[in-house]
Amino acid sequence: MPTAKKRINLSVDDHLYNELEKLKKLKGAPSLSAIVLELTKEALELQEDLYFAKIAEERKSEPTLSHKKIWG
Repeated sequence: MPTAKKRINLSVDDHLYNELEKLKKLKGAPSLSAIVLELTKEALELQEDLYFAKIAEERKSEPTLSHKKIWG
């Protein structure tokens, strides 16, 4: 069936496939693709959080200004 969405072919070992099947049943997902898509989105969000946490950590050494000083 034609679709406008991009496709990714993915090969996994038996153990990972079985774990994805279990998760699909546990969550009542319609397909393995739905599970993989959900997990991928979660992983991307976590990576983004780690990236911004790193930036925040680097900025701790920069001097800070009080609210009063900026807006006062």
